[in-house]
Amino acid sequence: MAKRLRLYVSMLLSTILVSGCWDQVQIEERGFVVGVAVDAPRNENAEEQAEQEAPEKPKGKQRFLVTNQMVIPGGLVSGGQSTSQNTTNEAYLNIVSEGDSLFEVSREFATRASRTPFYQHLKIIIFSEEIARSKAGFGNAIDVLLRDPDARRSTKVFISKGDAKNVIEVKPKTEKLPSLYINFIGENNDRTARMLPVMRIGDVHEQLLNQFSFTLPRITAEKQEVKIAGAALFNSDHIMVGFLGEEETEGLNFLTNQIKGGLLKAKFKEDLGVLSITGAKRSIVADTRNKEHLKFTYQIECEGAIMESFDQIDLLNKQVMEKLQLAFANEIERLCRDTITKVHKQLPVDVIGLGSHLKQYHKDLWKDIKNDWEKGKRLYGKSEIKVVAQVYIRNIGGINRAELGR
Repeated sequence: MAKRLRLYVSMLLSTILVSGCWDQVQIEERGFVVGVAVDAPRNENAEEQAEQEAPEKPKGKQRFLVTNQMVIPGGLVSGGQSTSQNTTNEAYLNIVSEGDSLFEVSREFATRASRTPFYQHLKIIIFSEEIARSKAGFGNAIDVLLRDPDARRSTKVFISKGDAKNVIEVKPKTEKLPSLYINFIGENNDRTARMLPVMRIGDVHEQLLNQFSFTLPRITAEKQEVKIAGAALFNSDHIMVGFLGEEETEGLNFLTNQIKGGLLKAKFKEDLGVLSITGAKRSIVADTRNKEHLKFTYQIECEGAIMESFDQIDLLNKQVMEKLQLAFANEIERLCRDTITKVHKQLPVDVIGLGSHLKQYHKDLWKDIKNDWEKGKRLYGKSEIKVVAQVYIRNIGGINRAELGR
């Protein structure tokens, strides 16, 4: 009996050990996808052909045109020799297909590519403005990325102004892979306040699960470069309703406590002063006595160093410094007011965190009004918002007086 038991255990362990590689795929057989662009089709030829082949097949409300950017390993080698398979010696190949779902398209790529598409190294995914504005577009398009275990939740998400395909087809001179070039730019938000913080698929999933409006980074394309600045605004139904410009995005970052760096320009005397931001924080004070007319005050504190001054000023003079700090504080308030005008009056979407503040600090009130915040009675749009900023100059640079040599 003991011998039979040992034999049974040995067979079981052997089965476990030898089954570990049953689904392995050799690395040279994988088609590494590093970037995906999702658009709406520009012509109906493919759809008409599909209907002729299967006129009664099920259809979705939105059809997708998907561009996969696949790595060509041989093209990544500097000075490498071109092969018959890669006569242009490029490091990537853009494959375009369309269908009623992204999963369908990913499987359709297998009928045209010699290597199986592999998405575990996906760096970026770009949705076009048209898809983002479609009621059946953005939510349906991102659904497969949230479900598919091959898709990493660290993949960065962008909304393109215009076609997403144009963005992924740029030819940068500094990188061999456009997707990596875009990925690196997306991480520069500590250098400028006009970029939103990095938004990954995991972050988008969190936004889709809550009941608030949200923003995603805007990206635009030119021939050999892209620009990541500005923001796409999504309402609580997950539909894009508009864009924020670069300065409006700067104001948004102050209002949402997302300033990581950047600069401020302010008019002082007859010319400009430039402040390098080293830190910023904000707090919200809510007056909830009248729930039909809530009042909010944003209190923003910012620290920085003087980097440029185009007028002759004595930076060691206390009164001069106080006036300069006030000029920068006024500029922060102006930026925030411009943003509030856009997201509170013109396109009333609560992307500035007021509903989230009420939910966290005024729970009973929030339970009472949450269904009337952005919808119903639209109490968000009826609220009153003020901004009070204060700036502290901590460093004046290597000189204490501007215009010394003029």
